[in-house]
Amino acid sequence: MSTIEDVVKEFTEADNAIRAVFPKVDPVLVIRLIFDQKESRRDNIYTLEIIIKKGQDLEEIRDHIIRETGMAPGFYLGGTKIVVTQQLDLKALKTINDFEEVLEIKGSQYGAGGATDF
Repeated sequence: MSTIEDVVKEFTEADNAIRAVFPKVDPVLVIRLIFDQKESRRDNIYTLEIIIKKGQDLEEIRDHIIRETGMAPGFYLGGTKIVVTQQLDLKALKTINDFEEVLEIKGSQYGAGGATDF
């Protein structure tokens, strides 16, 4: 029989694994995508907020995002914040996480309402 302590222990192990694989991503986003995958959802449209290093070639980034997703990103905060709504799964999120220029990623399901705290 599982106890609360067992649940907390298992969650802590999962949280550590998430942070090791997706160090730049809000863990809540990863958990949501895990649930989507578990439920075999195919309509995984998310609005992402991505913080990048200063001084990047925004036109190159814009063109890359359009090529990969078909969606046009918005740039804010002097070109250090990208907002884009796109189809998302764990593999795509890992690809974004692994770009050297990316510092932080948050996101929510499209239509879920509310903004993040960037």
